[in-house]
Amino acid sequence: MLEGKRVAVVIPAYDEEKLIAATIAGVPTFVDRIYVVDDKSRDATVERARGTGDARVVVVEHERNQGVGAAIVTGYKRARDERIDVTAV
Repeated sequence: MLEGKRVAVVIPAYDEEKLIAATIAGVPTFVDRIYVVDDKSRDATVERARGTGDARVVVVEHERNQGVGAAIVTGYKRARDERIDVTAV
């Protein structure tokens, strides 16, 4: 929480198994929720994101690859649904 506001970060991800854990680890502690939107990766992106042990992480999986823009929209919609005050990519 930052200045009384719930904060989220959307991380669109496609075949990012090598970098996703480091990316999540770099998110500041004031961020309340991290939405990793997997765009139908062919590698272990989902498993690595879930395996970080960070309770803030919510993995959302697309059923088919839709592109980075759609992944961002998915993350923003999830944040809206959870009544997050501030969301960034």
